[in-house]
Amino acid sequence: MKKLVLLVFKVVLWLVYCAYRAEGINGLLVIMPAKLIALTLSKYGAKIGEHVEMHSPLIIHNAGPEHGRHYQHFVVGDNCYIGRDVFLDLKDEICIQDQVTVSMRVTFITHTDVGKSPIVAQKPPTHAPIILRRGAYIGAGAIILQGVEIGEDAIVGAGAVVTKSVPPCSLVVGVPARVVSSINAG
Repeated sequence: MKKLVLLVFKVVLWLVYCAYRAEGINGLLVIMPAKLIALTLSKYGAKIGEHVEMHSPLIIHNAGPEHGRHYQHFVVGDNCYIGRDVFLDLKDEICIQDQVTVSMRVTFITHTDVGKSPIVAQKPPTHAPIILRRGAYIGAGAIILQGVEIGEDAIVGAGAVVTKSVPPCSLVVGVPARVVSSINAG
């Protein structure tokens, strides 16, 4: 039994090593325990506040030495929650202020690049930061696009595609997201 446990441990260690070699820190963030994610990201240059809860898998795109940056485009304030399967495009900054909740499967896209498509002449690459102000709530599966600011105490409904900034204390839903009501922050 002891040999089997040791063998399993070695296999897991080998898989972690392979994931790191193939994907860098991103491979580790997919399987990393929640308690280690903030600490690990901080080590690589992200600015993470106090009492932040992050869950794996956490997918980060356009970060690390191969992109000329070391996660410094990711800033998280105090008392935040980031759910499972969140996708962070760090071509530009993603700033999450204090007491923000990001539900599972939220996608943050900070850039547009049509690549080798013939429309590149009409649509050159662009990027802009995303800012989530204090107390904002982002529902499951929402997509937040480049240049968007989510106002203080605003709510983004599940599955919304946010293409424009959201005023404080507003509820937005839909594709594209639109304001459907004002809310009282409490």
